[in-house]
Amino acid sequence: MENLIIQPKDKSELNFFLELAKRLGTKISTIESDADERLFQNMEKNRKTSKINRQDVMNTLHNIIKE
Repeated sequence: MENLIIQPKDKSELNFFLELAKRLGTKISTIESDADERLFQNMEKNRKTSKINRQDVMNTLHNIIKE
């Protein structure tokens, strides 16, 4: 499936596009919510692992943000 990225000029325009997408019945997500979801999934996956050092955690977070 193809994706569409829209960069609204302000919050009002963002709300307009979000409402339009909802009314059309399309699946929508923002980059921020997608990044949050990926971070949460990685945290859940690694929740029961043994302890690791701080640098490994920082490197993982940096890689998630770059995606």
